Amino acid sequence: MNSATRTYSRRSLVAAACLAAAFGAQAQPQAWPEAGRPIRIVVGFPPGGGVDALARAVAAPLAAELGGATVIVENRPGAGGLTATDYVAKSAGDGYTVYLATPGSFTIWPSLRKLPYDAGKDFAAVSLMVTMPNLLLASANAPFKDVHGLIAAAKAPGAQIDYGSGGVATIGQIAAEQFNTMAGVHMSHVPYKGTAPLLTDVMGGVVPVTFADPSAKPLIEGGKMRLLAVTTAKRSRLFPDTPTIAEAGVPGYDLMNWYGMVAPVSTPKAIIAKLNAGMVKVMAQADVRQRLEAAGMEATSSTPEEFNKLMNGERAKWAALIAKVGMQAE
Repeated sequence: MNSATRTYSRRSLVAAACLAAAFGAQAQPQAWPEAGRPIRIVVGFPPGGGVDALARAVAAPLAAELGGATVIVENRPGAGGLTATDYVAKSAGDGYTVYLATPGSFTIWPSLRKLPYDAGKDFAAVSLMVTMPNLLLASANAPFKDVHGLIAAAKAPGAQIDYGSGGVATIGQIAAEQFNTMAGVHMSHVPYKGTAPLLTDVMGGVVPVTFADPSAKPLIEGGKMRLLAVTTAKRSRLFPDTPTIAEAGVPGYDLMNWYGMVAPVSTPKAIIAKLNAGMVKVMAQADVRQRLEAAGMEATSSTPEEFNKLMNGERAKWAALIAKVGMQAE
């Protein structure tokens, strides 16, 4: 090999080494989260509701846990959360878009309608965040004062008892239909466009019964509604003196409401792990727990696998109930 050939070979090796270094640098993922690039917590409902309250309670603490990242809340209301759910399903899995999942979009609607997303395949679970009971409420002037009385009234000859819900495919409707099935009664569904008009009509006796979320607590304490029972298997620490429906006359009844965080399924597992670690720490903070408890929510957390198992299990459970009672989307 002559000197010219040796020089050319050395230059080729140097050039190859430079190219390898350049491609190697490009292959390395950028640090997440990037400074100045916001992480969006998408909420499928307008500001002011329970899901929005949760998002705003955790945004700043999560930012701190992620090393001073920017975390913002983005409301995308529409179609009972379905609009935002579809939006997040089709978003980039880069860790900068996460979603606060609710039972409606993830465990109820999939059995009622063909959706533009797959609740079981298009999302990566991050963590369960809060749980809460639904409350079996009656008008203050209703003739029944407990669960036994409600069942007796519903079974009376010629009885016609309506129950209201915040809308079709809400957890409130599911709670009532499960009650109908397990208690052997038939209360008729009256759907409302949201919780506020529903509670107004329950207070006024227009509909005597509803299964509402704990945001109704001030109305109960003010004597405007009567709390008959909670839907969870165990008594709620928010209402420790109130029996469960199972205790009060319907053995085996168990329904839990929840909210949790998910991300597009293509989000890298390393980012999911960081988000989960951050959420676990946030949900353990005393001030966050107190703020959420004041809004009727019990703070909790989980592994991604645990949260995914919960959603899959409830999706199957509610699918069976929906088929049994013949629930239909309107």
